[in-house]
Amino acid sequence: MRRNRVMTNALLVALCAAAVAAATALGQTTTQVAPASPDGIAVGQGPEGVTTAGAYVFVANQFSNTVTKLLASTGAVAGTYTVGQRPIGLAFDGTHLWVANYLDNSVTRLDPATGVAATYEVGEGPGGLLPFGGDIWVANRLGHSLTRLRATDGAVVGTYTVGTRPLGLATDGAYIYVTNNGSDTVTKLRAADGAVVGTFQVGDGPFGIAFDGASLWVANFGHGNVMKLDPTSGAVVGTYKVGDGPVSVAYNGGVLYVVNNGGDSVTKLNTSDGSSLGSLAVGRSPIGVAVDGNGVWVTNSEANTITKR
Repeated sequence: MRRNRVMTNALLVALCAAAVAAATALGQTTTQVAPASPDGIAVGQGPEGVTTAGAYVFVANQFSNTVTKLLASTGAVAGTYTVGQRPIGLAFDGTHLWVANYLDNSVTRLDPATGVAATYEVGEGPGGLLPFGGDIWVANRLGHSLTRLRATDGAVVGTYTVGTRPLGLATDGAYIYVTNNGSDTVTKLRAADGAVVGTFQVGDGPFGIAFDGASLWVANFGHGNVMKLDPTSGAVVGTYKVGDGPVSVAYNGGVLYVVNNGGDSVTKLNTSDGSSLGSLAVGRSPIGVAVDGNGVWVTNSEANTITKR
């Protein structure tokens, strides 16, 4: 059993950061192509957050203080951008990349083509990011709060208190949902004004959360399962066993992808009934996941790689 790995590697500041890598010139590429091996493509040190943006995939390397840019079609490395200290969260709002810098208590906005950046202060220990409605919602792990930034200029729209150690964020178009890893709950906030309208009890150590168009899915790290919730009432519709230490989740085309940090795998579930659709082998200590038309992208925090499946 390796369920404790992510608690030390991704949530606690107990590891030394590697030296900051210099940003490579835009357009510099290599001939590296995504291999079939679960070990994947070499990126920076301690990769965690991952997002897709058109023809590219971006990876936040928490111990290199960089973001790696990959060509989605081949996995070739197309650039490296320097950001703040210990970048862990990453999101794309359709125009810019947003990077949560855990040790800087800041968020960096990046132009994905040029790497030109602006940085904005948020709460303590930012991690989870959610672009929605022209704003960026930031989960502050150590501040037990959400910061809402205006995407156009980074101005703070609001700050909202939630549970202990908020990690994952999702929306159904009217409400924002956040997993509180230390409270074993999900907080429901009205997107219009940030008002808390509900708190749902879930499993041990909830981490990632996703919305499939009808239901919420929550990965419970400590229990090794995923819960399906009614987003209106918070009622548990079903509980489904996955791998060891489930962390991030992503929904695409009727399938929920669950990253098992202790199992070095990704479990696929049918969202209609929670039945298993098999699993994918990935690298050591996987943590982040993104899905696009080119495949499933998973960051392997101990292997310093990203796997494309």
